[in-house]
Amino acid sequence: MNNIFEKNLRTLKDISIDNHDPSNPEYMTESDEMAVDFDRVKEDYVYEKDLYYHPKSADALVDRDGQLTMIEFKNGTVDRDLVRDIKEKMLASALIYSDITGRDLEFIRSKMDFILVYNYNKNPFKANKVSNSFYKDQLKRGIFKKAKLRYRQFGLDQYEGFVYKNVYTYSMRDFRQEFTGDHNKFDD
Repeated sequence: MNNIFEKNLRTLKDISIDNHDPSNPEYMTESDEMAVDFDRVKEDYVYEKDLYYHPKSADALVDRDGQLTMIEFKNGTVDRDLVRDIKEKMLASALIYSDITGRDLEFIRSKMDFILVYNYNKNPFKANKVSNSFYKDQLKRGIFKKAKLRYRQFGLDQYEGFVYKNVYTYSMRDFRQEFTGDHNKFDD
């Protein structure tokens, strides 16, 4: 593993903290799995390259035996401006990773997934502008589940196969069940 990654290892729980309210910090996962704090990697990268521009980046990078996953945690309301911000993070993170490692886009497209983890309780029917009600959203989720298809939101799937191998949008509960494997934690 690259030294810039090694020196920025932290738990997913620590990386996922939302401390906008210092008196009440919230974690988006309780996972103790070690991951690269990609925001810190980006800061080291910007410093090392002496860049004036500070690109945005995903929060975490997980490496599970060569299968890489960039993760972005969003605890607030996901609106159009935030989606644009997330898309910028998706692209910039891939570029930063590529520049640091020397890996090309084909490598990223074949070995790296992207996951957005969001707080469903703060976005029950804002999750998809087409789905303007909680009931429509639940119906869509059910149909996708029965069809054994991934329900992805916010238009992030446009980067699947183009930049990333797979793109997922998970609620905190889905993230626990699908990624960290922790089925016994609280539900959102």
